[in-house]
Amino acid sequence: MDGSHDKPTEDLFAMLAAEGELPPKRKPVIDLDRDSVDPRGNQAQAQAKTTAAPATKPAGMHQVSAQSNQPPVANWANGDPITPDDVLELANMNELYCHAMLGGKNVIVGRRYCQVQGQVFTFESPAEFKKKFLHEKKISGKNRGQAWLEWPGKNIKLGGTGFFPDPQKCPPDALNFFRGLQVKPMAGDVSPYLDHLKHVMCSGHEPSYRYLIGWMAHLFQKPDIKPSVAVVLKSVEGTGKGTMAEPLLRILGAHGNKTNGAYAIAGRFNSTVANRLLIFADEVDLTDKHVADRLKGIISETTVNMERKGLEIEPLPNYCRLIFASNHAKVLNAGIRERRYLVLEPSDRYAQDAAYFKRLWAWIENDGPAKLLNYLLIVNIDDFNPYSCPQTAALIAEKLGNLCGVNQFFYNQITQAEPFGGRARIHATELIDDFIAWSVEEGEKVTKAAAANLTGRTMAKLGIEVHGRSDRGNGKFYELPDKAVLVQQFAKMLDVPEEALES
Repeated sequence: MDGSHDKPTEDLFAMLAAEGELPPKRKPVIDLDRDSVDPRGNQAQAQAKTTAAPATKPAGMHQVSAQSNQPPVANWANGDPITPDDVLELANMNELYCHAMLGGKNVIVGRRYCQVQGQVFTFESPAEFKKKFLHEKKISGKNRGQAWLEWPGKNIKLGGTGFFPDPQKCPPDALNFFRGLQVKPMAGDVSPYLDHLKHVMCSGHEPSYRYLIGWMAHLFQKPDIKPSVAVVLKSVEGTGKGTMAEPLLRILGAHGNKTNGAYAIAGRFNSTVANRLLIFADEVDLTDKHVADRLKGIISETTVNMERKGLEIEPLPNYCRLIFASNHAKVLNAGIRERRYLVLEPSDRYAQDAAYFKRLWAWIENDGPAKLLNYLLIVNIDDFNPYSCPQTAALIAEKLGNLCGVNQFFYNQITQAEPFGGRARIHATELIDDFIAWSVEEGEKVTKAAAANLTGRTMAKLGIEVHGRSDRGNGKFYELPDKAVLVQQFAKMLDVPEEALES
């Protein structure tokens, strides 16, 4: 893998092509409704003739926004000249550091090497910044850090900070936290990865496979447009859930991240999410209501409040996509109208198959991420809707498994061979008493008033009218339709197909 960076957004592609860093942006040549279903990826190979671009120097701190082509400033603020050698030293420091405003405070933003993510940002106060140069040669008799801070030509962005995957949208006085991608696109065979996506991750389910390809392509073609759908992978160990995410994380470098569990994402100090385009969270349990509610916001909200210790809360755009993986049978705290998740149940056909994964990892190590990036950049997503994913059998199972209270009571009744004991008419008092008795068996307490309210509202949602009056005869009653109608109406209420309720 080279250490170069790509920024696959439309305007930026043209800019980088002009600079000789990338070939011109290719028009999409793979149609999601036709070509992408070919697991061999032959269309991409036949039509995308781009070769790997040469490695380039990682973008310096001064390169994340539009810069002047003027020569470096050769004088101090008081007009005293600076020697050419010192000017060169100061200009080189601009490659590494930027004086910025963050959370209302002056900070020096730098970079450090990360074995996993390539390069990550560091944040220091001016005082701490100067200390790192105490042992180094001075510039014009001054501490190197102090000299750079005083130099009028330093890289300074006091207009704030932001995350702009398309740097042309970044204001000139703001520091852009987007660093580009870690690899350049390369034409080549992507069939090992597509086979893994379709036949293992999606278990051969065509609608899920189409959506997943579109979701991944959208990540790189429209990185600053956030979808409101997260991907959930639930299966036994060894099916290759982490292997699926690996090429994407390698492409993204510092803008991708892998965590264990969901708390790193859902916690108060959410630097894990800020400035990311993708997070792969392994071994998650999303059944906890607090975690689930927190993650719902991160999945769908377009902004995230950045909380760093010692600094003011700062809102940032939230472009982060999420992939969750779990070995648990139950993963989500899914409500009956849940549509935020593409829930996949990967096949175990190759679980623990060493030969299969050896071949797949050989593809990854042989420039697989660069070939995948090339493929995803030419998938046509003009008609792809990132906000609407297929409702899979795995999601339906999660939704039905999370039913409780009155919804679970009605589910139990309607899925019986003869709902409500085969009665054609049921009095409201009978329905209330049945619900209270069921609740007691489930270890729950419900008052008669609450039971009346819950059962009455549910019958109304099912379109079953109430008849009679509570002060006459046996009181209010319901004329029950046959089972087929009950199943149809209850399935509509739960937003699941009727087949899911047939027994």
